[in-house]
Order: sequence, then C-alpha cells, then structure tokens
Amino acid sequence: MAVGLSVVLAACGGGGGGETSATSAASAAPASSSTAAACSGGPFTTDPAKVCSDASGKLVTAYVYAQPQTVIADGTVISADTTWPASGSPYYIAGTVQVAKGATLTIPDGVIVESMKPVPCTADCIGKIPTKGIINVAGKLNVGGSDQSQLLGVTVSNVDANVGGGTVSIQHARLEDAFVQISPAAPFSMTYTQAYRLNVTPIVRAGVTTYEAGTNGYPSFKNSTVKYNTFVDSAAFAFDPSVIVQNNLFVNMVDPLVLIDNFPASGAPAGIAKNNSFLFKKTSPNTNRMVIAAHGTYAASAIHTLDFSNNFWGVTDTTTIQSRILDSTNSSNPRLPNVVNYAPVAVSPDPATPADPQIGVPNE
Repeated sequence: MAVGLSVVLAACGGGGGGETSATSAASAAPASSSTAAACSGGPFTTDPAKVCSDASGKLVTAYVYAQPQTVIADGTVISADTTWPASGSPYYIAGTVQVAKGATLTIPDGVIVESMKPVPCTADCIGKIPTKGIINVAGKLNVGGSDQSQLLGVTVSNVDANVGGGTVSIQHARLEDAFVQISPAAPFSMTYTQAYRLNVTPIVRAGVTTYEAGTNGYPSFKNSTVKYNTFVDSAAFAFDPSVIVQNNLFVNMVDPLVLIDNFPASGAPAGIAKNNSFLFKKTSPNTNRMVIAAHGTYAASAIHTLDFSNNFWGVTDTTTIQSRILDSTNSSNPRLPNVVNYAPVAVSPDPATPADPQIGVPNE
C-alpha cells in the first residue's frame, strides 16, 4: 500500500528523520551538481543557486519545481487502489514507485507530482536521463480528469519486464521534462494534454539549448489513442496503423514520428492520422525538420500506404512537405517500406487542434 507522508521540511544538514523524511528524498544527485557549500534553506529549493552538497558530495538541498508537501519514499509499492488527493499536493517521488498488478493509482485534477528539476547549466553540458521520480506501472495509472494535473520531471513507464505491462491513461494534464515509456503490448491513451520537453535531454553549447531524444525508452504505441495534445520541443514516438493520432499540435519536433510496418493482413488500417499540425519555427535551434519516417523490413510485394492526409504543415510548399517524409518514395533511401500519403494537405489548422502557443513566430 502506498504511503504518502506529509513532511515538515527539516533544516539543511539535520534531516527530517527516517526513510520518508524530506532529507532522504533529496539524496539523489541533480542533473548538474553544485559545488560543496554550506547549506541553507532546507532539503528542497526552487532557487537553483541554493542547490548544494555536503563535503562528501551528497546532495543536501535539491532543486524542485515546487516545494513538496508529501514525499513518496523510494521503493513504495502501491498494492491497492490509491488516490493522491489534492490536499497532499505537491507530491515528490524520491525514487521509484511501483503500481502493482490489480491496483490503480489515480492522480486527480489539480495535483502536482514532481521529481528533481534539472539545474541549469553554467557551461556546455549534456543532460542526463533521470534515475529518480519513476512510476513503474504493472496495474493502472490514471492521470488527470477534466482539469489540469501536472507531472513535472517524472517518468511513467510500463516497459519493465518484471514490474511493467500496465495500462496508462493521461488526460487534461501538463507534462514538463517528463518521460513516458510505453510498451506496444499495453493499452495507452493521452488526450487534451500539454507536453513540454517530453522524452528529451537538453544539450547546452555556447549558451544555446537544443534537445535530443532520450535514450531510456522510445514510446511505441499499438491500439492506442493520442488526440488533442500539444507537444513542444518534445521527442516523437513510434506507432502502428492501429493507433489514432489525431488533432495534435507538434511544435519543433526533436525527431520524427516512426511508422511501424504492422499493417493488417487485409482491409484498411483501424487508426487515424489526420488533422494534426506539424510546425517548425524559424527561431528553433533544434536541427530536426523531419515529421515522419517509415521503418521496418523492406518487401517490394508488401508495400502499404498510410493515409496521412489533411494534416497542416505550417507551410504549403509541397516540395518542403515531401522533404519531411521518409518512406519508400525517398530516392536517397528507397529501402524504407511503405508510402506515407500526405495529400491533400490542410491549408490551415483544424479548429479542434490546439492553438499554436507561438503563433507570432514564423514557420519554416
């Protein structure tokens, strides 16, 4: 049974006592460690300048998105249906939480669940894949409802062979610096959600931040629903033709969507890949300009066509649009299977697709 303990934040260096204390929750290293210094301000801080470690290098004050009220101890196993109520928010996951088979964890509207926030780089650096703030789902995880809940710096995963395989549903949520690792063998849905820097790690060079796709698990969807979401500076995902990818806004995709070559033996695919917006801003330092690539084993006798029509590309030039698709028609790599049929293209965003938050910045 999960235990969410409300804690009184202890003074730096002293600790709150016991494994569920705020001090024990802050024992992991931040993305960019600070120099050992005298600590002040408690085990958590929202000021990156106050992050510090003791003389042995152990982190004493961790950088967070919001001062936590409840600390979920590392190793917590949720074995019965559990709801983290708004009265205990924000929740800080100190390490790894497991939602056991047969149990459901519900994170309702208005609740913040967080882990450590990456400390901004003061020099050139490459961000690290998080090893804390992980929810492994073998049962069910329901995030959000009709209003906004938040996952900040949290990893949601159902890919672990021993403690994974569960069902994940995310709706009306806000995700920042989060990771979602999904197995195609498990149901998944994500709707009406805003995702900023999802499944990416930052790279800072000469003061310019770009992002690369995280290497700790590429989301791969089958028989899933991804609708009405906003993805900004986020990695894409793999999907097969059974997946509904509809009315999503993608701004500055870090890498392309991947079409899995898993078409039905007969009949049309069950999924939908329409009414999305794919925007690349002229101001974005991200180098990717690809929207979708077809992957799989090439077989000239088994090439299928994905209906990718009626999407909005931010531009109307068909040469540019074609250049953002990698399929069997691509002359430089014709061994990729299948055809992604983008025509006809939408000349404006679908009204049901989320509005562009950078509407004043030109697309390219």
